[in-house]
Amino acid sequence: MKNIISIMLIAAFGVMLVFTGCKEEEYTPEPLPMVTVSGQVLTELDLTNAVAERVPAGTTIIFRINARDLVAVPIVGYAYQTLQYETTVGADGTFTIQLPTVNFNAVPVEVVLNPFVKEQTIAADNKKEMVFESSSNYNFTTTEGEDYYKVYVYDVFTIYEY
Repeated sequence: MKNIISIMLIAAFGVMLVFTGCKEEEYTPEPLPMVTVSGQVLTELDLTNAVAERVPAGTTIIFRINARDLVAVPIVGYAYQTLQYETTVGADGTFTIQLPTVNFNAVPVEVVLNPFVKEQTIAADNKKEMVFESSSNYNFTTTEGEDYYKVYVYDVFTIYEY
């Protein structure tokens, strides 16, 4: 009788282990820390003065980050995506954007200023529709815990032909 009770207790204990045993926990990644990048965007809308003017409101700025730079131990041979973030310039010529970063290395960011068309004052009585562009992309790096202020300039203007 003692053997039967012992066997039943062991079997009950085994069944309890099966039903209440280890459960596979689902992995939930931690969100990446963010940095704030703000700044001003300027160009020469009026060549009759020596002061750069603000670009028009709604002008788009693109920020690109290689996802590989956000991984502590990148997988060799894996094709990481380029993450692209966009913001627009406000009426005061400024912008603000939140970008992901990490604390274990500096994250390179490529900045692309989208071209826009606007009238440019060449002389007091001479205005032309121009395409405003940047001669090159801008680059900088981010690190966790830092905020950044940048000034970007559209430095190439060509006559807009439509």
